[in-house]
Amino acid sequence: MESIISNENSAMITEDEHDPQINSKRVKYTLRTTKKPYLTSNDNSSNETNHFQRKVCCVFCHKTETEDVYLPSDAEPECIVLTNDVLANIFTDNFNIIQHNLINYSIYDENGHMCAIDSGIMERNVKLYITGYMKPIYNRSLNIEDGFASMAGPILEWWLSSYDGGTQALIGINTEYADYLLIEPHPNYKKYMTSVIEKINLSKIVIEKMLDNHENDDPSYEDILNYVVTSINPATGNKFSEEDLITHAQFVLDQVVDYDSTGMYDFPLSETQFIETLTQLSGAVKSVNATRRLGRLRQDACIKTDFSQRKFSKATTTELVKDVFENVFAAQLDIDDNQSEETMNKLVKTVFDYVCNENVSNNLSDIHYVGHQVMWNDQKLCEKMFVVVKKNVSTIPLIGRIEYFLNAFKNKAHIQLFMHSYETVLGETADPQEIFALKKCMDIDLKNVVKIIDVVQKIPSNNWFQLGNSKLQDLLEPVNRKNKKSFFYQLQYDDTYGRFEYPKSEEAISDIENEYCSNCEVIDFENKSKEPELLEFIEEENGISYFYKFKLLNEEYKIGNFIYLQPGIFSIATRSNKTEEEQFEYTEINKNKSNVELKIIDETVYPEYYRKTLENIMRGSNETTPDPFDIAEILAIYIIDHNNKNIKLIVRRMYRAEQILLEDSARNVDMNMLFWSDEEFRITSECIFGKCYVSCGTNLQDPLVWSSRGPDRFYFTKQYDCITDSIVPEYKLPCEAKLIGKEVYVNYNYKYVDEDKLQYIPSYEKIKPLRGLDIFAGCGGLSRGLEDSGLVISNWAIECDEMAAEAFKLNNPESTVFVEDCNHLLKLAMSGEKTNNKNQNIPQKGEVDFICGGPPCQGFSGMNRFNSGQYSLFKNSLIVSFLSYIDFYRPKYFVVENVRNFVSFKNSMILKLTLRCITRMGYQCTFGILQAGNFGVPQTRRRLIIMAAAPGETLPFYPEPIHVFNKKSSSLSVQVGDKKFKTNCKYEESAPMRTVTVYDAWSDLPEISNGAYEEEIPYKSIPITHLQKLLRCPDNRYAESILSDHICKDMSPLVQARMELIPVGEGSDWRDLPNIKVQLPDGSFTNKLLYTHHDIKNGYGPNGELRGVCQCASGEKCDPQDRQNNTIIPWCLPHTGNRHNNWAGLYGRLAWSGFCSTTITNPEPMGKQGRVLHPEQHRVVSVRECARSQGFKDSFIFQGPIINKHRQIGNAVPPPMGTAIGHEIIKAICQNFMVCDY
Repeated sequence: MESIISNENSAMITEDEHDPQINSKRVKYTLRTTKKPYLTSNDNSSNETNHFQRKVCCVFCHKTETEDVYLPSDAEPECIVLTNDVLANIFTDNFNIIQHNLINYSIYDENGHMCAIDSGIMERNVKLYITGYMKPIYNRSLNIEDGFASMAGPILEWWLSSYDGGTQALIGINTEYADYLLIEPHPNYKKYMTSVIEKINLSKIVIEKMLDNHENDDPSYEDILNYVVTSINPATGNKFSEEDLITHAQFVLDQVVDYDSTGMYDFPLSETQFIETLTQLSGAVKSVNATRRLGRLRQDACIKTDFSQRKFSKATTTELVKDVFENVFAAQLDIDDNQSEETMNKLVKTVFDYVCNENVSNNLSDIHYVGHQVMWNDQKLCEKMFVVVKKNVSTIPLIGRIEYFLNAFKNKAHIQLFMHSYETVLGETADPQEIFALKKCMDIDLKNVVKIIDVVQKIPSNNWFQLGNSKLQDLLEPVNRKNKKSFFYQLQYDDTYGRFEYPKSEEAISDIENEYCSNCEVIDFENKSKEPELLEFIEEENGISYFYKFKLLNEEYKIGNFIYLQPGIFSIATRSNKTEEEQFEYTEINKNKSNVELKIIDETVYPEYYRKTLENIMRGSNETTPDPFDIAEILAIYIIDHNNKNIKLIVRRMYRAEQILLEDSARNVDMNMLFWSDEEFRITSECIFGKCYVSCGTNLQDPLVWSSRGPDRFYFTKQYDCITDSIVPEYKLPCEAKLIGKEVYVNYNYKYVDEDKLQYIPSYEKIKPLRGLDIFAGCGGLSRGLEDSGLVISNWAIECDEMAAEAFKLNNPESTVFVEDCNHLLKLAMSGEKTNNKNQNIPQKGEVDFICGGPPCQGFSGMNRFNSGQYSLFKNSLIVSFLSYIDFYRPKYFVVENVRNFVSFKNSMILKLTLRCITRMGYQCTFGILQAGNFGVPQTRRRLIIMAAAPGETLPFYPEPIHVFNKKSSSLSVQVGDKKFKTNCKYEESAPMRTVTVYDAWSDLPEISNGAYEEEIPYKSIPITHLQKLLRCPDNRYAESILSDHICKDMSPLVQARMELIPVGEGSDWRDLPNIKVQLPDGSFTNKLLYTHHDIKNGYGPNGELRGVCQCASGEKCDPQDRQNNTIIPWCLPHTGNRHNNWAGLYGRLAWSGFCSTTITNPEPMGKQGRVLHPEQHRVVSVRECARSQGFKDSFIFQGPIINKHRQIGNAVPPPMGTAIGHEIIKAICQNFMVCDY
């Protein structure tokens, strides 16, 4: 029998009667009637409607609705029950600990109210007790007949035991007398254990996934969340949701912190990106004493994980690479134990150390001549000698090579400047005996020479390509390493762009005249190219001289050419015709201008809308994106009064579709389609930014194909009439317009054109493709882009992820794809093996012309902050493995891709060591940041690109932007130390074509719903926009064509309800959610979020409404009991919004006219990326939409479950970026006359 403690007459055990120090003897229990202590609510508050007051009823559990505990009628005190022979005769390994099982248990407070053990009551030092049936530790049966009814407590702490059979987590408690495992609760108490079971199993899932995450040592929030939402909640039988993870975040965090404290694993899980994001979202706090919150996570019984599969592969390296990197990655490199571990932490001595102490004044007058020979300190000074120049004690010494002595000035010489390697981007990683030539020179007074130094030029050997993987002693040292005053140089350094190149060969300069300097020649050539040069005089009339063409910046511009002009030039330029006619008043139109305005809303329904400002809702907007270049045709070139420096032009304006008022279909017009006009303007040559190529559409069989075959190509089919503001159809175009783009073009308007002139429209140059190896290939985004350019054929690829490797193979069926550790494969290649254990042919030295790859960026990525721990360092050291592949195979060219933060990782040390390693091999190299959005994808994605060329090859430049992009996301400079570097790109403020939008990429895709899983469906429409034509060409151009992978993640009912309530429109996010109750598909209802505290930062609402959801809003410490669950407005977002920019963008919709944030590996509404909801549909973005945002064609195949496909896309380099890089490398190859056989 069980007795019930009623609300009015509670069976209370007095503190004296239940004192933990009571002797082990039977105690008499008495039933007495007591008045329970209660807290009354303030029902008569004068401001009840405006200031919510929590109604608290019990002083112990603080509940408004209580439920009384059921006590077995024969229950005895703990100390009595423990004396039973069955329980007393138990022997354990630890004689100091008594441990038993409890079944049919309930936990309660001193008022007899049942309480959840995890409710935070124990944190307030409120005593909790437990009743149930006690059994010996070996008895797990649920039968109460062989148990002993007991009342135990107070509970001192609770903890987790080891998992039962590896799957079931058990909860333990301890009192002053014993420890107990809680086996099965009383039926009435089960609901109080739901939360405990949820959070325990959730913690188990999270920690085990973090420990067993082979793909990523620093998992993101989205990575872990994806695993969580596919796991079963044993408390409910349903799958866990993101809401569960946020709700139990503090408990999970405490578990993780406590797990780290056991020291079982070197990688601190509490410092991962997942934990960082979880704490930001939930407001959980990393406690130094987590055990106070959750009880005790026993070190001898913590989460068990099999580490047998978690081996850390050491980087396989060549000796050259190992010699450079061993200081940073000594723990990872495969060094024999008996090898000495020398480090590079030695002070780099520069040449300046040997001259700073020189007595400069004694050297100033020690110059004399012996015949024509200049003598310095009785030493001969000759041309090509290296000297150190120092004007006075305070100035920085300069290194220079004497090019010649000035005949006109005695004691003067002209020197080419050199820079010590320590002063370059290499910094402290530099070779202390290496200097670099600069493209700078100067005249010096020989009296300022303070030292003659010994410098030799290191020239690559004829068998350089065969030197890969050489022993260090076999690599010829350029200088005597024991003589610290001797130096060498091999490369020229550009300190603006950070480029290392081989200088022009002295032997190639023939007939060198007196006082010749190659640097001066280059500088003079560059200066002259900046001055426009008029060519082919036609006639002079009324003081105006007309010419057929002119030359500027090494580009010829002639009549009939089309040019890029600064955006908006026609609003300030002078008209040459139609000056007396009344034109339609044209207003510059920003097609991307946002129509978002803050609305006046009812804050009682939308209590979080006040957090929105115009600034924080515009992320991903193109409103501030610059306009592309204006385009015009050159009609005349002239100067006035023979002023050759002020070249003027008459040009014909060409309109872009976004510049005229068209119907809504204007955004569907091809991005490179123009409108011809008969408007003429006068401009100067200073407004020109480059040349482009235009053709009339009637001269093209397929404008799309024609446009893709060469750079800077545009076409038109219609005319825009500014007088009538109308479009003139194609058949009404004048003859002069229809001839544009034909091979021969005659300008009929001007009499001074006497003969036909050939119009040359260049195509992309072609070469025999290089044999390529893609390392860390993923699904092949970078190599696909390079292949599309015609640069390479991907003969081999290495990828350890099976799904990604399979995707690569499906898209490159002729390639050999190695699904294994790159270090193991390199070790086989270095040992001379021809095949691996799968009988795949390993590429041999001399077979690989080109290598590309992106060593995994965990530890570098801005979205992946953490960078320490053994596994993370191993991943970071994969850059060492990659460079060892370079050193072993010695390809003609290679490209390294990584995240932008690679530049700043460890104070730029990894970048410096990478460049140091590359230059030591003998490669020319350069580094820079590229923005994927500049190459035709609707996404911001900045990536570091390192390009390198072997000796004898030409180092390529970076590709110019093709599309304008948001200026806030276009900062492409690189800061290394106190020096800022930039790329060679001259298009800094604009670009040839407009930006690409979400609408361009997705608007033709059929509508799908949340959780859509059909991998193949028909398109249902033809391509609408220019980008869609490119992405669907050539096989998917029809409405009935089959679309693959237009599938999306299935979100939980609560998340789905939230997504349906996010308004359709730009800038919408969680702050637009109404605070209402909603019925979910399972029939349950959500809760309404209660605002219970004053927010000292945001104040009260318009009618005095509270705005805080936790007492921390009032400046106090967070109270776990303030947490609310199952609400449409996620409780965690207003809880922590004040600290995190109001969580702008979470649950946010993308805008049709905007762009995506960096495509990550798993779209989540509350992930760090934020805006992942479709612009109009109530779902997250699909796999195909993510692929298109990266520039993958629809024919590209991804492999595996949906999360694997998202990961393959998110980790890839956008193929259009790879294509642009490929074209530049082809230019370099062609420039070096290497179109012939490879």
